Amino acid sequence: MTTEYKPVIERVAGTLEMAGMQPVDMGLDDPFIQDLLEKSSESRKMVITAMNKDPGIRRMSIANFACMADYYKILRDARQNGQKVVWVPFTFAPEILWAMDLVPVTVESMSTLAQTLPEGPEVYIDLCHERGLPETLCSSHKGAIGMLEAGVVEKPDLLISAALGSCDPNSVAFEYIAKKWDIPTLYLDIPYHNDARSLEYFTKGYKKMIAALEEMTGHKLDQDRLREAVELANQANEIDNEINILKRHIPNPVPNYYTGYHLGIRLSHLGTQRAVDFMKVALEVCKERFNEGKSVAPEEKVRYMNMYTNLYTDVTLQPWFQEVIGVTYLTDFLDWYGYSPYIDTSSYDKMIEGLAEELFKVPMSRQMKTGWDEPGGWGPDMLHYVDIFKPDCLVFTGHVACKHAWGSYRLVADFMKKETGLPCLRLEADGWDPRITPMSVVREQLLDFFETLN
Repeated sequence: MTTEYKPVIERVAGTLEMAGMQPVDMGLDDPFIQDLLEKSSESRKMVITAMNKDPGIRRMSIANFACMADYYKILRDARQNGQKVVWVPFTFAPEILWAMDLVPVTVESMSTLAQTLPEGPEVYIDLCHERGLPETLCSSHKGAIGMLEAGVVEKPDLLISAALGSCDPNSVAFEYIAKKWDIPTLYLDIPYHNDARSLEYFTKGYKKMIAALEEMTGHKLDQDRLREAVELANQANEIDNEINILKRHIPNPVPNYYTGYHLGIRLSHLGTQRAVDFMKVALEVCKERFNEGKSVAPEEKVRYMNMYTNLYTDVTLQPWFQEVIGVTYLTDFLDWYGYSPYIDTSSYDKMIEGLAEELFKVPMSRQMKTGWDEPGGWGPDMLHYVDIFKPDCLVFTGHVACKHAWGSYRLVADFMKKETGLPCLRLEADGWDPRITPMSVVREQLLDFFETLN
């Protein structure tokens, strides 16, 4: 890679801080917004328009930007403040780390973050290939690894590999990072089944992980700080449940943006007051929209449910759904937190057991570590969410590295067709690398599919 880029976290923190400091009461007619529209590309204009023509969506977006800016400033300043940085997979819940004054970083979110950079994720993905990593490795990890290779992010102090069995490419990526940069690593073994015996086994491993964290970082887990983090996580989860109840209405009043915002906040901030503050703003906006009879689009033409993970390669996808074709994005696979427990804070042991159960049931770990048709598997859980949200269709986004999903997709799609009658579209696209299938092609495929629903 011949071009040198500046440190990523510093750039992102500054950009998000500026975005989060915008006045909430601006509208499309404001001179500042008009100037932005004039200077922007057509696709970018769609994003700016969608975020600014509705006061509620603008308020929720600014709250999200401000919250994420706080996170990246904490990450940027972590070492000078005596904090250690821990890289984790998306299947890890961060409350325990915040309670120990450790800063969690979700590896996959780093690659998502690269979508906002002027150079994009492609340069970092390609650098991984230059260094010998196979193209079949998941691009969600190659973006982050490429940033390490390029020296634009600092290596973490510690790794926690917690996707064993549910996302094998993740486990391979963590092993590579650990060996190449000589980073201490903890492994959480996840058993195949979702039964009580498996949870007991996993909880024992979770407790051992905490003991190892204390020894390796020198940060002891304080019971009072743990209780504070768990209570804040409970509050955030409770608010999210209220918003999901609003999604059940036809038409749906919850903006399409919420699903992505919520996931980003959850992966970075769960267990902090910042997460609760954002969720409160989001709930206020959604309730206001519901009371005013607003939906995602003036006419909800299609209720869309992604049966796997979202596509993160194009920030204009949700505005396109909203502004152009009237599609409600109800939920996707990584948003299936309905099985997360309300954690009992009456004792230390209860909190640890509750956190272990939360991690045991986190989306993808719960559904993909077991048989697709077993309790807690992909098929039965999807049937549950279809019953709740009443989508008109299902879409599968088949990422290149997700062999575990490709292996059972057809079985699950046929099962859903038989049980619900819902049609399913199979997309062969990549969540982080836009070159696998151009978004123009993806949109054409979606439009053709939606036309068959009428």
